[in-house]
Amino acid sequence: MPCRKMGKHKGRRNEMNGKHAIYRVYQALCAGMLSLFPAGRQTLVQGDGCITRIPELLKTHGIKGVQVITTPGTIRRGTVAPLLAQCEDAGIRTVLYTGVSPDPTVAEVDAAAECFFVSGCEAILAIGGGSVIDCAKVAGARTVRRDLPVRKMSGMLKIHKKLPLLLAVPTTAGTGSEVTLAAVITDETCNYKHAVMDYCLIPRYAFLDPGLSCSLPPDMTAYSGMDAMTHAVEAYCNRFCSPKMKAHAMKAVSLIGANLLTAYREPANKAARMNMLTGSYEAGIAFTNAYVGYVHAIAHGIGGLYHVPHGEANAILLPKVLAAYGSAVYEPLARLEREVRAAWGKPEREVRTSVAEDGSREETDAVLAEAFIERIRRMNRSMGIPEQLAMLRKEDVPELAARALKEGNPNYPVPVIWEEEQMRAFLMEQVPK
Repeated sequence: MPCRKMGKHKGRRNEMNGKHAIYRVYQALCAGMLSLFPAGRQTLVQGDGCITRIPELLKTHGIKGVQVITTPGTIRRGTVAPLLAQCEDAGIRTVLYTGVSPDPTVAEVDAAAECFFVSGCEAILAIGGGSVIDCAKVAGARTVRRDLPVRKMSGMLKIHKKLPLLLAVPTTAGTGSEVTLAAVITDETCNYKHAVMDYCLIPRYAFLDPGLSCSLPPDMTAYSGMDAMTHAVEAYCNRFCSPKMKAHAMKAVSLIGANLLTAYREPANKAARMNMLTGSYEAGIAFTNAYVGYVHAIAHGIGGLYHVPHGEANAILLPKVLAAYGSAVYEPLARLEREVRAAWGKPEREVRTSVAEDGSREETDAVLAEAFIERIRRMNRSMGIPEQLAMLRKEDVPELAARALKEGNPNYPVPVIWEEEQMRAFLMEQVPK
């Protein structure tokens, strides 16, 4: 009996090793294809007041009617009223669609697409956070693929068709949706979040105007900023992340780490807001090419089941997942820690050191990695972000694990591949005692 039992476990390990090897081959091939794939051209416009250039740009494209997708709050604050007036003065008809919720749904996407058709618009202008831009991207896809419902767009490269002219104006610094190929849409009938990814979803123009984010509430500043941080850190730690993408991710981590608390404490600080927008944009470039990981895969399930803000879920999960990866992320996190000290400063408390052969003190990768993870924990605490997933229920763990693995494997080139057993064990550790 003991021999048969041992053989069973050995066979299972071999099976897992074989499956993981296939995953890695698939991920390596995807990484190679990404470097060759024609991602399309995007024009970035940035600076205080840069959105005033939109009417002129629309005219150069011969646009006579533009659908403006935003939220009632954005309209209520009067943020975009001058821009809408400028469009009308330029002879460009504007049609508002404001039916976007914090977790945009399939019904909202379809309604936006129908509004586009009925109104006879020729372009889409998304002004808002990631929810608005995600809704606009997939609504644009539905206008050219009326035969393809959102659930069938879920996954990689399912659309294969050029969208109407799409302009994105982020009012938060978090999702990086203005530069990414991804959008997340919730199926309200089953609380499932569809991650839709296709190069045609990358907006043709992105406008980074810091003045638009100065009215952002502190909690939204915190959640969106940590969402961007998670994009950058996960991309940097992933397998097959190219040196070019690592540079984008490193720049994002440095900018976000140096500016997030300032933006949180001083909402009207335009320099900090601009740096946050730039950091989010850089993180978007990085994860479009190097992907995210299990933090996002789990967070999407948490958001779908419990309606927790995506950035908050990411912020809580990021230090926990990084710690669970263990030695697989010591080296990349150590590099991040060394780099960001120039921007963030040294740790508040002394990190442990070891004695090198020549008698000098040295900081090992393990020590530096823990110092970086502690920075994330400390930043969360400084912004009042909870340390635990208080809403997580034990009975939901199997469903959350299944959703995370369906999204993550084999798509995300994570540092360590988890199977159902490891994913469930990790989630059980997060259930409030």
